[in-house]
Amino acid sequence: MNSLDGYVYHMVHFDNLRNIFQRRALLSKEKVLQEKIHHHSIANDEVQGFRDRIYIWDFSRRKFRSLHSYVPLYFATLTPMLHNKYTEGVQDTIVIFEVSRSILKEEGVLFTDGNASKQQLSDPEKHIREIVRIIPATISNTSCRRMYHPNGPYGTSLSRSNFYADVSFLERLDWDGINNLRYIDSFEEYIRVRHAEVLVPDLLPLGRVAGIVVKTREMVKAVNALLEDSRLAGRIPSALRKPWLFF
Repeated sequence: MNSLDGYVYHMVHFDNLRNIFQRRALLSKEKVLQEKIHHHSIANDEVQGFRDRIYIWDFSRRKFRSLHSYVPLYFATLTPMLHNKYTEGVQDTIVIFEVSRSILKEEGVLFTDGNASKQQLSDPEKHIREIVRIIPATISNTSCRRMYHPNGPYGTSLSRSNFYADVSFLERLDWDGINNLRYIDSFEEYIRVRHAEVLVPDLLPLGRVAGIVVKTREMVKAVNALLEDSRLAGRIPSALRKPWLFF
């Protein structure tokens, strides 16, 4: 199997579509806040708190940048995050953007072997609020390196996710775990592995979107009406109903 075949996926709430279509791009959380764009977050607040404290080395800028300055996408379908939306009864409001995995060849795009927030950081309510600076693995330095401040890590979790800056490292990912083809006995590890990420710096132009996927026929009509209103019909793919990508 060629790991660059297929798609990666980004989920948003329907309420965000008009702004996304007007902006002609999927934006990182940092850019959404900088541009003061109203948005309906579907993220877990606790996970976002950990992501607040993670900084990634940018090889082109030669400085660290916030994890929130990347647009996150998942390799997996039917992720635990999506299942949470199902249990909350709001799954039908979710819109999934499909993006070709060829995006991984673009300069500055990174990927992880699990949820990027898993870095053994302490619970801020129980210990000192440390941060971590991460240098992704590269061809010249094949290990992902971390620097905690002050000291650390102070978290009790034994698992953490590595960052990679070259597609040659795709072979290091747990593909059977990502694709839910093997049993992972630790629930924490299952959640981590199934959320392996692709991280696109700053923004992802809608021209890179290969598909827009929803669960219901009603959502197909609603999304495609917004595409018409935004003068994007025929310029990017129309929404399609793919219920097998939902619970």
